[in-house]
Amino acid sequence: MLSAGFSKVSISPPIGAPLAGFAARQGFCEGVHDDLFARALVVENNGKVVAFVSLDVLAVSSEFANSVRTRIEQRTGIGRDAIMIASTHTHAGPVTVKTFFNPEGTLDADYMDSLAQAIEESVAEAWDKRFSARLGVGSGYVTGIGVNRRTPDKKPVDEEIGIIKVEDANGQTRAALINYACHPTVLGSNNLLATGDFPYFTIEKIEQAIGADGFAMFVNGTQGNISMGHSSELSAIGVITPGRTFERAAELGYKLAEATLEALSGIQTKENCELGAASSLVNFPLKDFPKIEEAAQNFREAEKELARVSQSEAATEVLMKAKSQLLYASITNFYARETAHLDGHLQVELQAFRIGDAVFLAVPAEVFVEIGLELKRRVTHKTYIVGIANGYIAYFPTESAYADGGYEVVSSKIAPESESVFYQEALKLEEQLFTASIEAVSIS
Repeated sequence: MLSAGFSKVSISPPIGAPLAGFAARQGFCEGVHDDLFARALVVENNGKVVAFVSLDVLAVSSEFANSVRTRIEQRTGIGRDAIMIASTHTHAGPVTVKTFFNPEGTLDADYMDSLAQAIEESVAEAWDKRFSARLGVGSGYVTGIGVNRRTPDKKPVDEEIGIIKVEDANGQTRAALINYACHPTVLGSNNLLATGDFPYFTIEKIEQAIGADGFAMFVNGTQGNISMGHSSELSAIGVITPGRTFERAAELGYKLAEATLEALSGIQTKENCELGAASSLVNFPLKDFPKIEEAAQNFREAEKELARVSQSEAATEVLMKAKSQLLYASITNFYARETAHLDGHLQVELQAFRIGDAVFLAVPAEVFVEIGLELKRRVTHKTYIVGIANGYIAYFPTESAYADGGYEVVSSKIAPESESVFYQEALKLEEQLFTASIEAVSIS
């Protein structure tokens, strides 16, 4: 008999906490526009279990995610490989990962402990509150939200919305998981209120439509080069373009919710849905980074150049270029130190869940949308990529993108040939999930 449970626990930051997502942000959290949550959806059938977790934060490290998954396994018996911890990637949440945007920063140990506890509690509560359920997977489609921020025609994008629908035994919709590819960056670096950005409004509208006990959660997709059109580079250096308002976030969030609800009503559910989970550790080739001393020297020179330009009467474009060069030098300097001990490869976990005839593939990166679309063409079964899940290795560009450079390419740790490695490993996981002789991860 299939059962499902869901829960959420607040993870909103305190006032005065730093907010993650923009290196150029000045100031600290001044309040909470909408509560941030750790949300969990647990599904069990015939002893096989999968647990989805969604966090309203920018990202978490693989070390943190693995630690929490182990804690959940010890408490509930759910196998750690059957637990997926995905970040929505809001750029207005607490700082929960150390990376290139805060290279000298430290994480608040007390907050990170409370975050780990919140995740554990959300899954444990979802597990304890399971009810007899029916499950279905389907797709909706939406236009007018995300655009490709690296191309003149703003394409390609992925308009598909992946949806998991949960009903109770009476056929009443109780919960929905939404997978859609777009940066939650309607709000810019000038915003100092904690918020889930547009996904908050999506969840709000869907839960209202489901009813008083309704539950919804958002997991991001291949959003590496997908946003509302704001330049990633300009955002990173603090340029605020028009339209970065809560009103715009609500407009886009409700648009996604309406498309989801339209599709949700037509998704068929089953009381016996095959579940499975599998994961693998993959060695992706690293980019070539300069030696630590060289990277540090380049960073110092970029600092001096920006100081020189700032004191002169240089044109705006010259100043912006100097800011961008300092940003790039800072990123490279951070990565040179971070990867110095590695042997030319970056080990990454890929994880996949089977839900009926569909696959949800977790990748700890900001994957370019072209990679997601290409994988969808190659797979045998319906596949949805969940980005920024179980860790964070920053951007995952296409091989062809490296020639064009830009913010996302500079912010990537992996080499161009990683794209082909990804397809090979993703297809292996798909095959594993649908091979009858392979036992899916279950309660230990």
